[in-house]
Amino acid sequence: MEFLWAPLLGLCCSLAAADRHIVFWNSSNPKFREEDYTVHVRLNDYLDIICPHYEDDSVADAAMERYTLYMVEHQEYVACQPQSKDQVRWKCNQPGAKHGPEKLSEKFQRFTPFTLGKEFKEGHSYYYISKPIHHQENQCLKLKVTVNGKITHSPQAHANSQEKRLPADDPEVQVLHSIGQSAAPRLFPLVWAVLLLPLLLLQTQ
Repeated sequence: MEFLWAPLLGLCCSLAAADRHIVFWNSSNPKFREEDYTVHVRLNDYLDIICPHYEDDSVADAAMERYTLYMVEHQEYVACQPQSKDQVRWKCNQPGAKHGPEKLSEKFQRFTPFTLGKEFKEGHSYYYISKPIHHQENQCLKLKVTVNGKITHSPQAHANSQEKRLPADDPEVQVLHSIGQSAAPRLFPLVWAVLLLPLLLLQTQ
């Protein structure tokens, strides 16, 4: 039993180290007007897609934004045109939900125990596009996610890298803010680390 603390310690460290990258998926997000909107992650990080959400009746139901999101190859990303329904990753189709905005999450892990799960590799890029459900116009929102490798540069370069890995959307810009908050999910790994710490200490006695 004394050797069980090692994998538990590794689990604590991995949970505590994981970051969550927030993307507000709606047309009012100015990031989508950039030529190559890119989020940089590391293995075991999370991408949280926050769907459009409306908290009052100021917008007609037919005008509320709804999207089908696809995970595609680079060529389809450039053309913003999926090739198959099998590429559907999520649907943002509850803009008036009483419980608040939908949050769709992707974990960038090297291996997955799930048959339909996606596995990711360091140094590779992955592509998401969406098609609107609420109208027939060819509106395209698209996102590139790059899985960075291990950081090997100087402490100063490391600090700059950490600045770039802040939440994907600037909270100061005028985005559809009714679609939720980004602070609470980031506390979750730390809670797990605190809860597991007493168990680790018992195993070493």
